[in-house]
Amino acid sequence: MPGKGDEKLWSILGEKLEMLRATGRMAEAIRVGETLLELAQRAFQPRDVEYGVTLEKLGQLYDQNGDRNAAKVYLAKAHEVFAKGENPDPRIIFRSARRLAFLCDQLGQTGEAVRYYEQAIKTGTDLPDLPHSDLGTMLNNIALIYRKTGRQKAAEPYYLHALQIYEKQLGTDHPDVASVLNNLAVFYTNERRFAEAERTHLRALAIREKAYPPAHPDIAQSKCNLAVVYHSSGDYARASELYRASIKAWEEATDKPPEDYEIVASNYADLLRSLGKARQAHQLEQRARKRRR
Repeated sequence: MPGKGDEKLWSILGEKLEMLRATGRMAEAIRVGETLLELAQRAFQPRDVEYGVTLEKLGQLYDQNGDRNAAKVYLAKAHEVFAKGENPDPRIIFRSARRLAFLCDQLGQTGEAVRYYEQAIKTGTDLPDLPHSDLGTMLNNIALIYRKTGRQKAAEPYYLHALQIYEKQLGTDHPDVASVLNNLAVFYTNERRFAEAERTHLRALAIREKAYPPAHPDIAQSKCNLAVVYHSSGDYARASELYRASIKAWEEATDKPPEDYEIVASNYADLLRSLGKARQAHQLEQRARKRRR
């Protein structure tokens, strides 16, 4: 029979565990977490939320300590408790499914990751005050999984769903909407659907040019991605113009541009070589490497 003493000790040990975790004493925290689980098994029923929370805490400790496989075992058991309890709390289920989805994604367990992402999205959609970014990130992650595993066609609905959520919560001209449009347009480019890619990138660029100063990195990114569309479809004149504009934006934005700047320069150099301008291409690449040092 569960005892009040066990419940009280469970509460005290739970506070100690959080203190140890906060101060980075992970080995001690895990030992306390294992003791906490033994107490929970005596103090609570298998479907009690408190029992699930104990499993979740131990899973989080293993995750924080770098043992993702052990973390998954406890987090999956916790999720099962939350989902099968008498009065399942949608917020707890959402939080648990999202955590497991990210973990499985990191472990390369794509099938399970998609399953947990889908459950988190389904539950989270009904939560009235959930930030748009929570759902958008998961939808984008599913799309990336499908693209990386060769199922490109399955990715598109998730990009479109993310766009729908962002537009509904933020309006059609928000910079975060432009980021989703950018991802969708890159997908279209990879699928060689150049007309859709062009249209979507142009919309993203228009939003960014309205929201940011001319040398902003997001504008440089949009111009480069649009240049790739024209480059891939054989419109070298427009591609060259946009590559140059992107390079200029990166150079004006910062003294030491990021890796994306060198990628733009490399793309433009490839185009120049295809036009027989090898010397100009070499000079461009040398200049980009020098700026990056």
